Amino acid sequence: MIAFIIPIHPKYYNYMYNLLDLIDTVINNNIDVYLVFSNDYDYDNFSKKDKIKKIIIPQINTDGIVTYKKFFALEKLKDDIRYDYFIVCDAEITIIPENFNEINILNIINNIFENKVIYAGKTNDDLAIKITKSSCNLLINEKLEKITENYTLYYWWSDLPIYKREHLTHFLSLIEYNNLTWFTFDHVIYLNYLILHHDFTILNVTPILNHHWSLESYNTTNIDNLQTLKSIHYGFSFITPHLYNRYVDFLRNERTFLLYHLDNYINLDR
Repeated sequence: MIAFIIPIHPKYYNYMYNLLDLIDTVINNNIDVYLVFSNDYDYDNFSKKDKIKKIIIPQINTDGIVTYKKFFALEKLKDDIRYDYFIVCDAEITIIPENFNEINILNIINNIFENKVIYAGKTNDDLAIKITKSSCNLLINEKLEKITENYTLYYWWSDLPIYKREHLTHFLSLIEYNNLTWFTFDHVIYLNYLILHHDFTILNVTPILNHHWSLESYNTTNIDNLQTLKSIHYGFSFITPHLYNRYVDFLRNERTFLLYHLDNYINLDR
């Protein structure tokens, strides 16, 4: 079984209300949604309590509150054998109902863990380099500096942010997530763990696509680039509305089920 873990703040409640209503239209949906609230007051003001499961974090002073919420929830659920995987993302998302079913999503997830490829772009952007470096340093392993080419390979949200439950006890034992900064990004940290402990490798897409960023918000006007990504086993499960609306037929056929960055239709095709 799969569950969503989504940190939530009142200003993003409408995204969740729309998502939950859309999920209700899916027949035989067997996917739980956990919302992670900052306090009881925020939870009390959420109007669709019957459609979600709640996690409320303790009061904490951290610059990495979003990542803390995600890791705290993973800690709470790591021994819950009902779940095999957790999709851990932000609230500004929606689904493609015809592709939103457990069989399709499990097939996509299984392909990720069988493929063991992390799609990264080569960048000289100072912010991206700092994010990669800070997220690598949380695991304290000098191998990552070489593997990420001195932290210049960027792979935040290049693919579905999925966590395997059976990894979580070991993964969380290796990090101290009470000491996060804004630059420590949750799924980058987990991907680094997969590199070090589960034989995942990084594929630099820059020489393949001439794209100097992760695949976050990837938006191309050339469908041949999507065919190229398909040839290197990219899954297209987690993309932006911009790309989906441009290539609906292709992406529907590729079983895209989740759209993100609904609040920020920017083009990062750099």
